[in-house]
Amino acid sequence: MSEVEPTRPTLAELLISARLLMLQSKRLILATLERRLHNQEVESLRSRVEHLREETREAQTRYSASMLQWGSPETPDYWPVAYRRLVETADMLSMRLRRATADMPAAERYQMAAEVEMLEALVEGWRQSIRASMASVA
Repeated sequence: MSEVEPTRPTLAELLISARLLMLQSKRLILATLERRLHNQEVESLRSRVEHLREETREAQTRYSASMLQWGSPETPDYWPVAYRRLVETADMLSMRLRRATADMPAAERYQMAAEVEMLEALVEGWRQSIRASMASVA
């Protein structure tokens, strides 16, 4: 009888896993602090919550960057991160385009506004797709 030897995780997998664990830990601590802040309004607690929110955002960014750089599209965890980054990038582009339209002549402004609306409709479709895929997993 042959034994199946377990594969050792790669360095990339270990890094992604470590970043995910850091993100999850920060989210749990943040949720606890926010609950405590909701129960008792203490100014020092408010500043800790804000600081931890920023740390959590940074941890999310690091995890996403690691997943996109070293993760495999073959894994199910890759795609929510990839779509989230796609949506964030499209949102940022949409915002920039909306601001830029103010400086354009009327005809170009109308054309740009139509393109921005199309982009925003695409983004909303992507968001719905992400929500649906996450709901099917949950």
